[in-house]
Amino acid sequence: MIIERLWPDNAWRNFHYLVACETTGEALAVDPLDWELVLRTARARGWDVTHILNTHEHRDHTGGNAALQAATGARVLAHAGAGAKIAGIDRGLREGDIVRIGRNVELECLDTPGHTRAHLCLLAHGDTPALLCGDTLFNAGAGNCHNGGDPELLFDTFERRFSRLSDAVAVHPGHDYLARNLAFTLEVEPDNAAAARSEEHTSELQSQFRISYAVFCLKK
Repeated sequence: MIIERLWPDNAWRNFHYLVACETTGEALAVDPLDWELVLRTARARGWDVTHILNTHEHRDHTGGNAALQAATGARVLAHAGAGAKIAGIDRGLREGDIVRIGRNVELECLDTPGHTRAHLCLLAHGDTPALLCGDTLFNAGAGNCHNGGDPELLFDTFERRFSRLSDAVAVHPGHDYLARNLAFTLEVEPDNAAAARSEEHTSELQSQFRISYAVFCLKK
């Protein structure tokens, strides 16, 4: 199984994901707002997008569905409770369902309400376990509950689900909010040494990226 993270560099700081079977080349597109980037990347890798999955119904996660489906014929998968909010769902998913792509990809569906009431996360088991977690869990933070969510449900999701996950699970969130979340952590916990080290490292990486990007632009 291959998980490729895509960075569309938009105002919402989205991540998109392609989960591909290395044997058959079939791929699942997760929350493909920038559908052209997703399709271009899949074709460059020699993959065929056969399925689209939305972790939840917000427009910055579903906005590319129709165009990507028209271009590929992919089936749309989403939470069974999101049928009234996500158009054209071909398969409604529930707790414990398995999403299979090609021969080698098996993803377990976790019912993870909180950010919205119909939110899914996908857990990949195996030697390198991974969690595709939409807007429920972020690096150094948790999802908000502003647009149709519930903080008590979100707390229950963390208590019931995420607290039991192995530390070996790689987290693949729906957005890059790392710098913002670390700044908030240090505002609340100014003596948090681990957060301070992470913030310093993140700032260094961002500076290196800005320098590299500036050099790239000068060379063009």
